[in-house]
Amino acid sequence: MGYRVRDGVVLKCICGEYLLFAIGEAAEHCLYVRQINDSFAFFWQQIAEGLEEDAVISRAKEEFDAPEELLRADYRKLLRELVSMGYLIPEKDAEA
Repeated sequence: MGYRVRDGVVLKCICGEYLLFAIGEAAEHCLYVRQINDSFAFFWQQIAEGLEEDAVISRAKEEFDAPEELLRADYRKLLRELVSMGYLIPEKDAEA
C-alpha cells in the first residue's frame, strides 16, 4: 500500500532542525508543528516523492549503515506513526 502526504504538510529545515508544518486545513488533522530527526526527515522526503517501500529501503541502505531488516522495521513504524498523527494518508483512503 502506498501513502501520500496530506495536502498542506511541509518539511522545513530551520537552523539545522527538521520540522513538519501543517498549514491551513492540514492543521485540523495534525499538529501544527512537529520536530523530527535526520533519519525521519530522510524517510519523509522519500514518501513525499511517492516512492514505494522497496525503493525507500534501497535508498536508505545507501544512506545509512544499518541492516535492511532494521531499516524496514523503522520505516513501517514511522508510517504507522505518521498515519495515526494525521500527516500521511494511506492511498486507499486518499480519495475519501
